[in-house]
Amino acid sequence: MTEAQTLQVKVRIDVGEMHYEGIGSIEEIVPQVMQFLIQAVPAYDLAKKLTYIPDLAGLADRVSQFARMTTTGQLLLTRIDLPAEKAITVLLFMAQLANKMGKRTSESMSIEEISTGVGRAPKTIRNLLVQIQRSGHIDRADRGRYRITSKGLMELERSLADNEKGGIS
Repeated sequence: MTEAQTLQVKVRIDVGEMHYEGIGSIEEIVPQVMQFLIQAVPAYDLAKKLTYIPDLAGLADRVSQFARMTTTGQLLLTRIDLPAEKAITVLLFMAQLANKMGKRTSESMSIEEISTGVGRAPKTIRNLLVQIQRSGHIDRADRGRYRITSKGLMELERSLADNEKGGIS
């Protein structure tokens, strides 16, 4: 039995005249809460279907085969066989994650940081960044700094899922 299965939670939700109260394991309560919200707030079900919310934990798990983060927030690619465009998006995702974890002050990276991380010349990185930016997968955060976009996260999730099925894309 895992810790999550033995942990008991108590939830109370009030939506207008409707109420939900439940006690149980996380695995039991979460589906019940979701069902209650779908009934209490019909627009929630629609919004849930149409809203992209990246699975950062799942993405971090998949990206861990390509990159690691040191305890100081330095980002390291662990595989040199990645196409440069994918290596850049992996690094920018890792920068965003490191920022959310408090390991970096910014979710963006400079051309020099990306160049060092990918192992390519800054001029090559600049040219690639222009192409990736046109696709909408990254955007310019500040002068000379770039970050991954929601579209970039979605594409990274898709490409890593495809990768699990049959090779680097």
